Amino acid sequence: MPYRLPPREEKSRYVRGKFDEIARAYDLFNDLITQGQHRRWKRILVRRLGIVPGDRGLDLCCGTGDIALRCLPGLGAAGGLVAADFSPNMLRIARGRLRQAVAAAPWLALCGDAMRLPFADGAFRFVTVGYGLRNVSDLGGCLAEIRRVLRPGGVLATLDVGRVRPPWLRPLSDFYMFQVVPRIGRLLQRGQDMFAYLPHSTLDYPDQDALKRLLEGSGFERVEVLEFLFGNSVVHVARKAGPPT
Repeated sequence: MPYRLPPREEKSRYVRGKFDEIARAYDLFNDLITQGQHRRWKRILVRRLGIVPGDRGLDLCCGTGDIALRCLPGLGAAGGLVAADFSPNMLRIARGRLRQAVAAAPWLALCGDAMRLPFADGAFRFVTVGYGLRNVSDLGGCLAEIRRVLRPGGVLATLDVGRVRPPWLRPLSDFYMFQVVPRIGRLLQRGQDMFAYLPHSTLDYPDQDALKRLLEGSGFERVEVLEFLFGNSVVHVARKAGPPT
């Protein structure tokens, strides 16, 4: 039976529950479907933040904490990091990994909704999102919340899927995404339809050019687009308009 995405009004509840179910398999799943390359892309994303000691950052939709762990060493004792996710089981793994990190920066892992962030305006110098924006129920509303909690001049860096550029390669990319990826997931966790949701969630997610335009229309500027695997995976780096504070 063909997979059907959940209705928009049920998306948050569905995604939260399903991420809870696959939390233990999630890192291995990402390693298998990207041949481990997602780790390199996350390192590149963190380098583009230009972290300096004393910075305060938010890793939103933090999952198991991969990006948070890469941010932590540069912050120093005067800085700080919040890792936030709405999946308690994902957050439990992230919290355990952060506890083992050898870094002086204070950190906090909390369960929170990307649509209603419990932080003051301008609380952070940077916000990161890895494979999370396509899971929110209202992308524009989420970007508005991220912009609100960023300082003027603050940096948003995201990693997610994009559109493969060469037309001749798109059928092969689609076959891998919609046929191979779910099968890999089901080998890890039999009967789990979340591994079918993940590729299908790309269907109504903007490609890299459309996301750049959306960021620019949401109060961000100097938007950079870094593409990998012919555009299949993309890092966007954008700055909140206004002079740095």
